[in-house]
Amino acid sequence: MSGGPFLRHTLGAIADWFVTSPAFRWTWAAPEKGNVKRKLLEIRPADGHSVDDMMIGQYLLAQRLVDTSGTSPFAVDYGTDEWFEELHGFTWLRHFSAAHDEGSKKFAGTLAMDWISRYGQFSKKIWDNKITALRVLNWAKHFDVLNFGLNDPRRAVVERSFFEQVQSLRIRINFEADPARRLLMRVALLGAAIAVERPKEDVAKLLERTLLSLNRQIDANGLHKSRSGEEQFLLLLEMIPVRHAITPLLPDLAKQFAQVLDRMHQSLSLLMHTTGELSFFNGTRTVPHEMLLSVQSRATDNLDIERGAISGGYAALLGQNSKLIAESGQELGDDFRSRLFAGAASFEYSFRNDLIVTNCGPGPSSLGEDADLFRLPASHSTLEIEYQGKFPIKSEQLLAGHMKANRDRVPKLNLEERTVTLNNAGYEAMTGLVHERILSVLANDGDALLGQDIIRCDLTHKNAPDQFLLRFHLGPGVEAELNDSSNQIELRLRSGGKWAFIWEGANAIVEPSARYSAHKGLQPIQQIVLSGSIQAEQEVVWTFMPQT
Repeated sequence: MSGGPFLRHTLGAIADWFVTSPAFRWTWAAPEKGNVKRKLLEIRPADGHSVDDMMIGQYLLAQRLVDTSGTSPFAVDYGTDEWFEELHGFTWLRHFSAAHDEGSKKFAGTLAMDWISRYGQFSKKIWDNKITALRVLNWAKHFDVLNFGLNDPRRAVVERSFFEQVQSLRIRINFEADPARRLLMRVALLGAAIAVERPKEDVAKLLERTLLSLNRQIDANGLHKSRSGEEQFLLLLEMIPVRHAITPLLPDLAKQFAQVLDRMHQSLSLLMHTTGELSFFNGTRTVPHEMLLSVQSRATDNLDIERGAISGGYAALLGQNSKLIAESGQELGDDFRSRLFAGAASFEYSFRNDLIVTNCGPGPSSLGEDADLFRLPASHSTLEIEYQGKFPIKSEQLLAGHMKANRDRVPKLNLEERTVTLNNAGYEAMTGLVHERILSVLANDGDALLGQDIIRCDLTHKNAPDQFLLRFHLGPGVEAELNDSSNQIELRLRSGGKWAFIWEGANAIVEPSARYSAHKGLQPIQQIVLSGSIQAEQEVVWTFMPQT
C-alpha cells in the first residue's frame, strides 16, 4: 500500500477506534426515532424451500451448506468469511417472502430477535461497515417480513436496532478507508432514508453524496476502479433497488444516477463469458448465475458487444460462439491498488457453454495469509519464471513489481484482424525480462484461439531467470491428455465437445491445478504448462482449436 492510501487507512482506523470506543459510543447510542414505512425493491430470487431448510438448522449461504443441528446460526463459530458475511448481512431474509405458511414466516422474526439479543450492542466484527451496510439494506427491503407476527414492543426493538445501525454507518463513514465499502455505506444510508421517508431535501443530499462517490470510483466506461467484476456486481445489486425508489421521488438526480448504473451494466457484460459466468480477474469469485441475470436484466440499454471492446484495462473479443477476455494489469487509482492481482497478460476463453481457459481466482479465506499466493502470476493463465536454484525474489516484491510496472498498460484491440496485444513488463526491473502476448480469435476456423508469446530477456541481468513457464489453467470439467503420437494435447470439454491444443517452441506437460469454488473452497482442475530455457529472444506459438 503506497503512502497516501496507507496514511488514510491508518488515520481512519485510529479515528474509527475512537468513535466506536465505549468512552465515545454513548454519544450515538440514542439514534433518531421513526418508522420504517417503505420497502426497497428486492431483485434477487426467493426460495420458500430455503426457509424450510433453515427451520431444521440447514443454512445454504455463500453457496455453502452448514448444518447447525437445530441451534441458532448466530451461535455457530464457522470459519468461512463469505458464509459469515451473508449470515450477518441477512441476505437470506428474502426467502421468507416466499415462505409456505405463517409458522415459517414468523421464524424470520425469531431469528431477528435472536440476533438483537446477541449482537444488538456494538461489536467490531458483527458491526463491520460492509456487513452493517448490507444488513441495513436487507432489513429495508424486508422489514415487513422481519416483523411478521411480532407484537408492538418487539417490533419497536427491531426498529430501534435498525436506527442504531444506520447511526453507526452515519458516524463511521468518513473514517472508512476502503472506497468500495464507503460507497456501499452511502447506498445503505440513502436506502434507509428512503425507507423511513425522510424529507425530500434530505434524500436529495444523500443522493448527491452517493453520486459524488460513484463518479470518483467509476471510470468513463463504467468499470469500478477495483477492476473486480464481483465488486461491480455487488454494487449494482444494491444500487438497483435505490434507483427504482428514487426515480419518482427525485427524477432529475435519478436520471444522473441511472446513467452511471447503465455504464456499469455495460462494463459488467464485458467481463461475462458465453457461459454466463463472470471472469476470474482481480479477486472475482463465483457469482450465482441467477443473481447475475437478475442484475443484468435491469439494464435499460443494449448490452451486446458487436465484435469487441476495451474497458479499464480489459479487452474482450468475440468469435462466432466464443469470447476472449484479456487483462493488461492496468491500475485505475492508488486507493484500489491493494485489491489488484498480478495477472498482466492473462486471459480466459469460453466457447458456448464451456469455459476452456480460466484463472484460479482468489484463495479461500480459510487459507489465511497463504490466500495471497493466489494473487501471483502462477495462479493466472500467463507467464511465470523459474530458477534452478533459490528463487531470488520474495512474493511481496514480485507482486509489487508487477503492479508498478503494469499500472499504465492498456491492451491493444484490432477488430479487423480480431487480435488483442498485451505487453507485460512485470518482470523487467527485477529480472530483465519482458513479455508480449498476441491473441487472435479465428472466427472462420471454428473460433480457434491462436496465441503468440514473445519473450525477451537481458541475460546479463543479475536475476535473469533460467526458465519460462506459460500456464493455461483449464476450466472446470475440462479433461486434458497429452497425445505423444500426434504431438498435441486432447481436450474433452464439460459439454462433451472435443478440442485440441498444439504448440511450437516449448515443452508441454499437463499438471494438476486448483480454482476457487464457493462449494469446495478449492476445486481441482488441470493446467497445461509450456516451458523452456530462457534465451535473449524467443517465440512460443500455440493454438486451442475445435476438433470436427
